Amino acid sequence: MISPLRYVVSLTRRSKLTVFTIAIVIMFVTSTLIIVYSFEMSNQALVERFQSNYYVISSEENLLKSRVEMHLDDAAYVWISPGWVNNVSTYVVAVYDPHNIMGTYFGCPEDRVILGRDIKSGSVVNVRFLDLDLNLTLDRRMSFTYFPDYWVVVNYTYFAGLKPNFMVVDHPVNVEGYETRSITTLTVFYEKTAEEISFDLFLLDLISMVVVYLFINALLNIEIRENIRKISTMRAIGSTKKNIAALYLLRSLYVGSVGMLIGFSMGVALSYLLASIFPLFGMLTYFYIYIPSIVFVADILVAIAGALIAAIGPIRSALKINIVEGMRGVFT
Repeated sequence: MISPLRYVVSLTRRSKLTVFTIAIVIMFVTSTLIIVYSFEMSNQALVERFQSNYYVISSEENLLKSRVEMHLDDAAYVWISPGWVNNVSTYVVAVYDPHNIMGTYFGCPEDRVILGRDIKSGSVVNVRFLDLDLNLTLDRRMSFTYFPDYWVVVNYTYFAGLKPNFMVVDHPVNVEGYETRSITTLTVFYEKTAEEISFDLFLLDLISMVVVYLFINALLNIEIRENIRKISTMRAIGSTKKNIAALYLLRSLYVGSVGMLIGFSMGVALSYLLASIFPLFGMLTYFYIYIPSIVFVADILVAIAGALIAAIGPIRSALKINIVEGMRGVFT
């Protein structure tokens, strides 16, 4: 008869399949949590790069749709519109700063554009936004201090007649009907942070736990039916019900833990792979992978909770086996 400890750590073909399935589930959970957390942390890192105390005056929460009608003698006027540069989707940004609030950083001749470093182009680029289709001369590539790297700055002349999305000032201004806030809030309309989808991640963890439960539960039920005689023999030579329960509980935790560790490793690798692929599609150029300890803790909770719950039913069945009937291979 196989020793209890050896049985706990044994991996048959069936148990290997269970471990592999759990690993795939944990890999998906891990990579999703890491990517979402990295979105948030990259966003925070981008905000921290802003070296100004500028403020935004806007009439609506959605800066892309809002139109600021007021005028100040000490403000820079900014337009933002979704657009295309050489068939690459991006945001087109225009800045009108007659009072030099933001310095000469965004200065650009009318027939030229400044491109983010991620956009590959020649000397002439095609810019499409609103109802305009313009062929403009490339001025230079640069990493912007105030806006994400992949945005494009177009001379304000092309926005003639339109009211700006918002205004930028270097001090808080109280105006009835408008909201003044830090310029760092501009990042909210190109990233969805972890807080906004925390409920979705909670549901993902629950679904993963259910999958772990189903596969381990099925594995233990099958193994208990196959080992009826062994369980009865152990009971006959003095093993208590607690020993039998501990045996299958450890078996469940072992399978779940192995699957979790493999899945976590695969999830981390997948996260780095995705991070290297994102820039190829012209997006998320300022994106770095962050792996918080909470991701590993979440994986442990999913695996252990699923394994513990999965072991309850099979253990109860094993403890109900009649020693005499079980010696004959009868499951009652």
